[in-house]
Amino acid sequence: MDDARLTERHLSTDETKIAAKGVQVYYGDNHAIKDVNVDILDKTVTAFIGPSGCGKSTFLRCLNRMNDTIDIARVEGDIRIDGEDIYDKRVDPVQLRAKVGMVFQKPNPFPKSIYDNVAYGPKIHGLSRNKAELDEIVEKSLRKAALWNEAKDRLQEPGTGLSGGQQQRLCIARAIATSPEVLLMDEPCSALDPIATAQVEELIDELRAQYSVVIVTHSMQQAARVSQRTAFFHLGNLVEYGETGHIFTNPEDPRTESYISGRIG
Repeated sequence: MDDARLTERHLSTDETKIAAKGVQVYYGDNHAIKDVNVDILDKTVTAFIGPSGCGKSTFLRCLNRMNDTIDIARVEGDIRIDGEDIYDKRVDPVQLRAKVGMVFQKPNPFPKSIYDNVAYGPKIHGLSRNKAELDEIVEKSLRKAALWNEAKDRLQEPGTGLSGGQQQRLCIARAIATSPEVLLMDEPCSALDPIATAQVEELIDELRAQYSVVIVTHSMQQAARVSQRTAFFHLGNLVEYGETGHIFTNPEDPRTESYISGRIG
């Protein structure tokens, strides 16, 4: 843990988008996340890596209160986005999830048209005053998700009719349609073929210009390709966090070194 704290001292606070301090997560009696402290930067891709069951997805779900949906889950500690405590009783989780978009492991478009998939969030959050504004949000989101050219002539067709890679980009368009500030991605490429994976990785790199992107990945190669900072989780602990190149080439903790070199995991 000391390593993670030491690394943090080099960061200026004005770049910090998400600040987590002393975060613990319990599922009933199971202590899944143990005392995690991390500052996640704005306009940066941060990768969470580690063996299966190490807590990386559990911690990711703390950042938009998805663990609230699990009866036996209990989250303790302090998580702030732009200085605002996201677990404050006055914070509406639905509004929070408009600000903190999420893309899941398996593409999960709604059983609606491509247009309605993207328009859904802006509609329920009242982000457009009329059809013209909604059309603009849909086009802009599909363009940002690099899907407009493939989808513009079939907007009324079901989103489920797209290929796997296109469906995942549709889910990214849906997530960014509410103008979030943070984009969480839980293994977004694990169900995709290599070509679709490359397209989504390229997209993640472009999205970094506008969002703080946090990606959970089981692929160290992917973390090395897409992220600027990497956090290594092991058995519910954040073992090490820092600049991606440094974590992969010169880790400070022997557990990180063992994982990177393939001895654990």
